[in-house]
Amino acid sequence: MARKELNDIRFKKGNGGMGRPSASKDQVSGLIFGGFGASVLTFGSSAGNIKGFDAADSTPSAYIRRFTYVEELADAGIVWTKSGNGSGTSGALTDAEKAKNALYYHISEFFRINPNGTLYVMVKAGATAAAAADLETIQVYAGGEIRQCGIFNSTLLTASGLQTQLASLEAAHMPMSAVITYNGSSEEMSDLTGTNSSVAAGNCNVSILIGCDGDADLAADLGDYAFYGCIGACIGAVSKALVSESIAWVEKFPLGLKEPALFNGNLIKNVSVADRELLNGNRYIFVVTHTGDADNYFNDSHTCDLDSSDYAYIENERTIDKACRGIRQKLLPHLGSPLKVNATTGQLSVDTVAFLETEAGKALEEMEKAGELSGYKAEIDPEQNVLSTGTVEVVIKNVPMGVMRKVNVKIGFTTKL
Repeated sequence: MARKELNDIRFKKGNGGMGRPSASKDQVSGLIFGGFGASVLTFGSSAGNIKGFDAADSTPSAYIRRFTYVEELADAGIVWTKSGNGSGTSGALTDAEKAKNALYYHISEFFRINPNGTLYVMVKAGATAAAAADLETIQVYAGGEIRQCGIFNSTLLTASGLQTQLASLEAAHMPMSAVITYNGSSEEMSDLTGTNSSVAAGNCNVSILIGCDGDADLAADLGDYAFYGCIGACIGAVSKALVSESIAWVEKFPLGLKEPALFNGNLIKNVSVADRELLNGNRYIFVVTHTGDADNYFNDSHTCDLDSSDYAYIENERTIDKACRGIRQKLLPHLGSPLKVNATTGQLSVDTVAFLETEAGKALEEMEKAGELSGYKAEIDPEQNVLSTGTVEVVIKNVPMGVMRKVNVKIGFTTKL
């Protein structure tokens, strides 16, 4: 006999209706999903199985939706289906259900790590792969607010191509960092521990994630999508961090993954220390454990830039990007304004120099108070001939926060202190 519920008044608690924004835009993030397969997901109508997404272009080849809390997933038609409860034969998961599980997993992981984040999600239509140009599309849709963006794609996109696109966004005053992951099921350890061709001078806005949760139950629900990095958790951690903080900070960024693994299926506990060091030296981001600690963490926050670069780590790039955005915001109201000069020399007056140095330094002062900079100085040479050039040269010197990556402890016995 079918169970009949008693008469009652029931409530479903919503979340996010109060519109409480994050204290800053640093937590605004993006996730781009490409290559799910032809006709797996449909969009844009009541008949579509993904709802509330806007067409990103006229074709359309991609769809975008903004999420501010995890409960919105159900409204978007993105639900989790357990293996065995699928619509296929004997409860097998369909391709659409696996794709939805992948979306659900990474979006919910973002909000698990950072409940206060804002996330723009782009899903490519059909089997269309993600591309470097998608970074511009999602950033423009977000009004330039995205600070970090993850890319989930079947193949590894060229780091130099991504960097070119990100440099273009930076020139348009919309800088952000990108972390890419891809299907690593065919990656041999020898491939990953060999030379990483993505690492090159100047690839400072791009990082590669090869760590994931290798839990068997999770893998059953995700199918082939289990062989991708934990991009939702990674972007969640980056967005939660102050721009000066490394996502490898043990105290602040425990990941809570069930079975840390590489995206080729190798469990971290079975990867030798030597191979882990080679992976770290190749500037990959993956998940590690620390002896005596039951949780798991990111190994580091590498970018694909050279390890000798000032921007070898995500926090370096995020810090300078925030400084640039902040300085521009403070100086922009004065663009086109009159400049008082010394009537005798034609050079900038002392008062003008002091005013502009103070304005440029305001954003940096805020960052220093927030613990994102150790110190700063804004300098303007008063001898500039602005009457001839119309240009004011400002020199900004930032002293960054350090990161404790290694600790050397000398220990021994002594007969007295």
